[in-house]
Amino acid sequence: MSRWYYIASGFFLLISTDAFSYIDMSIYGFWRGKPGDKFTEALNLLSIILSVLLFWWGSHKRRRPRFNRVLPLAFAGLLVTSALWSVTPSMTITRGVAYFFVVVGAIGIVEIHDSDEVMNLTALIGGLSAAISLLLLFLLPNTVIYEGGEFHGLFPQKNMLGQAMVVGVLAGLHGIRIRGRRRFYFIIVTALCTIVAFLSKSTTSSLAIFAFFTWNIIGKLYIKGGVRRVISICLTVVLVPAFIFLLMNRDLILSFLEKDLTLSGRTEMWPYVIDSIYQRPSFGWGFEAFWAQSNPVALDISDVVGWYVSEAHNGMLEFLLDIGVVGTGFFLFLWIRNLVMAVKCINGPAKELGVSSLLFLMGILLIGVSERVLLTVDGLTVQFFLLGFMCEKKLWLARQARSGVALRSGGLPLGQFGAPRSEDTA
Repeated sequence: MSRWYYIASGFFLLISTDAFSYIDMSIYGFWRGKPGDKFTEALNLLSIILSVLLFWWGSHKRRRPRFNRVLPLAFAGLLVTSALWSVTPSMTITRGVAYFFVVVGAIGIVEIHDSDEVMNLTALIGGLSAAISLLLLFLLPNTVIYEGGEFHGLFPQKNMLGQAMVVGVLAGLHGIRIRGRRRFYFIIVTALCTIVAFLSKSTTSSLAIFAFFTWNIIGKLYIKGGVRRVISICLTVVLVPAFIFLLMNRDLILSFLEKDLTLSGRTEMWPYVIDSIYQRPSFGWGFEAFWAQSNPVALDISDVVGWYVSEAHNGMLEFLLDIGVVGTGFFLFLWIRNLVMAVKCINGPAKELGVSSLLFLMGILLIGVSERVLLTVDGLTVQFFLLGFMCEKKLWLARQARSGVALRSGGLPLGQFGAPRSEDTA
């Protein structure tokens, strides 16, 4: 049965990362503002079924770990609830339900699999997506390159391809750090995903991958301890202010990369987006509702800037636009909570997992400068919840182990007064 768990988890992650978009585009084509079709509806239904099955299988395991499911599910529930004040209720309900079941599926995966298994599966999906995208580039280039020369691979857009490769590199680096004989496999996955991300010409994804390589070295030095930990701390003291400075002065990066300082016109529309946020500051316009073609305010922004706008192209602005200050504050709490757990893992029971989680959270900040993040059903969103759940799971198991050691040293029988029983450990 474990093989079926693995297959179901793999299909769930593949659907969530939008890796089947190539089939959909081959059948129906692709255009800006394209609505759903029978193929995407079937995939969404399959994703919901798989998420329910994974959650049910995980909840019936004898050795079920504990981690907080309420907060992530409450956030996903808030997205669905925003249909009550949404300007496009049908869109909010459809996308909100899909998001809710992504969280449900992530819970099931973490309950069923060990963290290394999850990261191995993520690396496999990233490497497979990269390899097929490269193969199609050589064999059927017209199917993966738009007229403007944009390489999108298996995905509808180059930014989505870049983000999928970011997740693949993250999982590949995780495997390189923890694996011995299989390290060469993860090196190949990391190299493939890096090459494809570069070919996609997604600046933010390329910067995130560069940051991953840099901070991965620092993380490896830190967890080895001793003098190397001191070196890593010194490097962190130097690089963190530089990282913050570059985030606040993106023009320097764009000038160095010879990119448009307006991010292809994105910064020119931000004042109009901010004005829209001020119109509904508390709860926003509704999850995934503002940029619907039925919303005249969004159409006015497209008319003013002279091109079709489908998102705010900034993570924080998109959060405020969709779910307002209240929902954004809720999510920031989840992000900070994941950050705290990542730091605890690095200094505690799951050093490698903590490093990966910390790398990912910093990558989100980089990508969020010019792209929407964690408000869509994609690889970044799935990985955010998976890493949070896995870190909390490791911390809980470590607390249970310490509790058992304390009880043994006190001469108490195992299984009493909160000691870990066989069904409580994973």
